[in-house]
Amino acid sequence: MASLAIRGPGWEVPMSGTRTKLAFTALALAAAVFAPATQAVTITRGFAGLWHDTNAKRGFSAEIVDAASGKQLVAYWITTDAAGKPMWVIGQGPIVGNRAVLAAVVGNSATASSGTQSWGQITVAFSDCAHGTVTFAPTDSRQQRGQTTIARLSPDGGKSCTGGISDDHGGADVRIVQFFTNTGAAPAASGKARFEARSDRSDFKVEAEDLPIGDYSLRVAGAEKATLTVATSANGTEGEVEFRSPVEPGKILLDFDPRGQRVEIAQGDTVFLTTKLGTESGGGDNGGGAGGAVDRYELRVEAQHDGPEFKAVLDSRTLGSEFRVELEDVAVGSYTLNVGGTDRGTIDVVAVEGGTEGEVEFRDPPEPDHLPLDFDPRGQLVQILDNGSVVLSGTFPTQPTGGGGGNGGGGDDGGGDDNGGGSGNGDPSGDDNGGGGGNDDPPGDDHGGGGNGGGHGRH
Repeated sequence: MASLAIRGPGWEVPMSGTRTKLAFTALALAAAVFAPATQAVTITRGFAGLWHDTNAKRGFSAEIVDAASGKQLVAYWITTDAAGKPMWVIGQGPIVGNRAVLAAVVGNSATASSGTQSWGQITVAFSDCAHGTVTFAPTDSRQQRGQTTIARLSPDGGKSCTGGISDDHGGADVRIVQFFTNTGAAPAASGKARFEARSDRSDFKVEAEDLPIGDYSLRVAGAEKATLTVATSANGTEGEVEFRSPVEPGKILLDFDPRGQRVEIAQGDTVFLTTKLGTESGGGDNGGGAGGAVDRYELRVEAQHDGPEFKAVLDSRTLGSEFRVELEDVAVGSYTLNVGGTDRGTIDVVAVEGGTEGEVEFRDPPEPDHLPLDFDPRGQLVQILDNGSVVLSGTFPTQPTGGGGGNGGGGDDGGGDDNGGGSGNGDPSGDDNGGGGGNDDPPGDDHGGGGNGGGHGRH
């Protein structure tokens, strides 16, 4: 049959002529401002399909569409006017969590050119993938106001509905891993947030370590999403909470999208750990690499000029993180890497032309030939041990020292470590990789010059 288009103020909804054989119910309350309460589900494409009013035995059709401002719910209802004559009601409006607030108009079921007029407001809320409520408020005082319950008619749509954000995932796989920033309320604390989306599921996991024992609020975009319980562990204290869509035993339904949102671990007004989670968009990482924007943290320690040296680098990217430690100019042999009092790996140093070197590398997500990055080195004491004796050590920075391809911008790091850029820096003697203005190291050791955009000078 021919396709009709119902037009309203600012929107256009295609309609199939076959829908005139069905009874439809409208869904919508207009643009009242309300704060979404904690909900069991979020409205996704899985809610599209045929539903029916369980009290009046009227049917309605729901569609989920994309608009410039976000997802919207479109609904169709065939009912009667104040005189008892058949009347189409069509609603469209924004989705917020498990509710949609729509403006409803009257549409003629026979022609698309007869025009529309305002009908009123309707609010739709879903408790799960098969049940919901519709609250209706027509502007015509002769028509009844009230609320009714609705249930799903189309079983096929119900099979694909989880009530979580995985219902709407239709693009490439996404993985975002970010470490939290410590606010100073608990200086030893650390943690990370991980978001994954793929064809069969979406997952959001938050971990915290070395916080005082107790319960903490996990907040996303200022809204409390779960309680994170920190308890004693073998290495101190730790806690975690995990969301999944489709939901699984022991996990919470992921009915919100944390990407681009502020994530916090807090107790009352005190925020202990915070980060703004990245988005799924890729692109440059300030150094030409893949995986999105990158924050680089770097520690360089040299015992003396041209003496034993180690460098530790953390690259925190949108789609993953990497931590590597390089050791140079020490005796050939095996050395233990200790971070924050815990042995994390072994560095095998071998002879190479001009000296000796060795390295160990950690990745999240894990990759072959790399150790898993399941700890946060920021703010931790990093030590190189030889049979329990400290060979080299230094405290890893808590703030980024530069981007993935260079550490421009200058700096004034602790002794033995500076990868500053354009204006040099003020490190004490031992090591400086300052930029355009040189640096203030004593004679005999200067790596100043053009900054660190493409690497730095070697001894």
